[in-house]
Amino acid sequence: MWILKKQLEDLDVSFSDPPKDSPYDISIKLFKELKKGKKIEEITKEICDRIGNYIEKYEVVNGYMNIRLNFNEIIKNYYKLLDFSDIKKEKILIEHTSVNPNKALHIGHLRNSILGDSLYRLFNLLGHKVTVLNYIDDTGSQVADVVLGFYYLGFPLDPNKFDLKEVSKKISNFLNDEKAYEKAIEIIEERMNSLEMIYGYRIPKKFDHYCGDFVYVIVNRLYEIFPNLENYRREILKKIEEGNNEVFYLSKEVVRRVLIEQLKTLWNFDIYYDLLNKESDIIHQGSWEKTFKILKERGLIEYEREGDKRGTYVIDLSRWKEFDGYEDKKKVLIRSDGTVVYLAKDIAYAFWKLNIIDAEFEYSEFIKQPNGKVLYETDVNGRTLERKFNDCDISINVIGSEQSYLQLIIKKIIEELFPNKKYVHYRYNLVMLSKETTKMFGVSEEKDIVKMSGRKGIFINSDNLLEKATEISRKKLLDRGVLDKTDELAFKIARSTICFEILKYDPNSVVVFDLDRMTNIEEGNALYLMYTYARINTLIKKSGLSEEEIMKRNEIKEITDIERKLLKNLFMFKDILIETYKNLEINKLAKYSIDLARIFNEFYQNIPIIPKMDEYPHRIFLVLLTKIVLEKLFYILKIDTVERI
Repeated sequence: MWILKKQLEDLDVSFSDPPKDSPYDISIKLFKELKKGKKIEEITKEICDRIGNYIEKYEVVNGYMNIRLNFNEIIKNYYKLLDFSDIKKEKILIEHTSVNPNKALHIGHLRNSILGDSLYRLFNLLGHKVTVLNYIDDTGSQVADVVLGFYYLGFPLDPNKFDLKEVSKKISNFLNDEKAYEKAIEIIEERMNSLEMIYGYRIPKKFDHYCGDFVYVIVNRLYEIFPNLENYRREILKKIEEGNNEVFYLSKEVVRRVLIEQLKTLWNFDIYYDLLNKESDIIHQGSWEKTFKILKERGLIEYEREGDKRGTYVIDLSRWKEFDGYEDKKKVLIRSDGTVVYLAKDIAYAFWKLNIIDAEFEYSEFIKQPNGKVLYETDVNGRTLERKFNDCDISINVIGSEQSYLQLIIKKIIEELFPNKKYVHYRYNLVMLSKETTKMFGVSEEKDIVKMSGRKGIFINSDNLLEKATEISRKKLLDRGVLDKTDELAFKIARSTICFEILKYDPNSVVVFDLDRMTNIEEGNALYLMYTYARINTLIKKSGLSEEEIMKRNEIKEITDIERKLLKNLFMFKDILIETYKNLEINKLAKYSIDLARIFNEFYQNIPIIPKMDEYPHRIFLVLLTKIVLEKLFYILKIDTVERI
């Protein structure tokens, strides 16, 4: 417990829970101090001299000092529980979401965004300076696919103006193939039928849905049947990279409109950013040349003069033991034709994020977000700002586990060259759907768990997921007789449920969404936590006291074992929070919140609170302290506070 650790920090001891059913609250492991030649009596006396006012009684058994805490003294330090001024403040940059701007966010993307935003909230609560970036690949092939659909194949930019026969005719004329007309109608109708089955509409109206669910999927189906069409994708990519042409400006319009719709989805989940970093601007920034110079001068890359990699610049991974299992130890950064691979660009980008190279962008205001914060974007036609978005000591990149190999290379380069900087790959695994949940969207699957595929059009968009979860929550509230502000409450339950379902699991594990189970009031769900919070609000109202009056009732005359259990758990909050900051295991913070709610409910069900308020004034104080701790947890875990359920 932090309140003890602080005063014993120069002693070589560690803390743990005592044996189950023990009358003691905490154990201190003394073995390392004993190995230094100290006597047991000497060590325990030193500990008692420092923290004796927090000790009710103790025993020493087999090298452990088991302590029963004096909670009457500990509770007086409640205000320090939420004071993080003693933590060294750091400058942290988080990049998350980074979804190609050609589609809506599906629930796999949402896991990235929710994890990233939860980390931001954790760091922000602890008082660190945090900057949040969203990387936008506006020059990639997926954007080109959608632009191709608009520019060459006749898809209208306005989904309301889509006409099946007219678009199919334009596709046929462009391909100069009479058979293409019937084939295009078949492919488009097939997609329209799928969308109607899943979402209840044939043409998406929201622009990011229209681009990703409709145009992108259909164009990729056309590639399969008419392979020559892919030649035009390369032409689109070339024109986008060249800039200052009709295709380039069309791509900018499409990207901007998709981004705004993506942001609307994220705002529904209270997720915000400081900067959109666009790939098109990074290309023209010149950061790779400066990065190359550093890598070459420091001997980290070499020119290959023979073998199958002749004429390339490579980095030899054998210098790091982490790559011992890989057969090809030489990773190419510059091809023999002088072009730069993606990894090289990512290294340069990481160097910029950690302020290693002097290569600044120009910026413009992209949009004002609902939280009042201006969202900036990189812009070659923009202006310089006094603010530096890359002024940080720690750079965290939230990106899928499939990128682990490349991310490890970047991490090892930075560790070797700049040990005072820290680069973190915060990886996560897939999101899948239960068979029951896919049925809710009209999709029949034989497998119990359904994997999504964006290219094949098998996925559930985040907007539709939130809408369906809200619908389920509303129905359950009405079934329970909740009639006041039902829509608002159902939305909060749905949003909180989705966020907590993502955060309560280890990021490296697969998350399987089961909407019906998630929206039940059962231990382990967001709704259970929200219900506990609502119960606490009711108790505080029944007390008739203000929060200021309750905070003065922090003296304990007599305490039960259940109250001891609750107090100990509450005072572990700071320990859990600091540990989460160190290891970034948000799922353990989620587990702590469930444990706290469970212990509080045990306290509520077994200990008279309001009827014995005058006799045991500290009990209502425990209720309020639980509320305060839960509010901090809810902030990090993206759970809405509610007055009642």
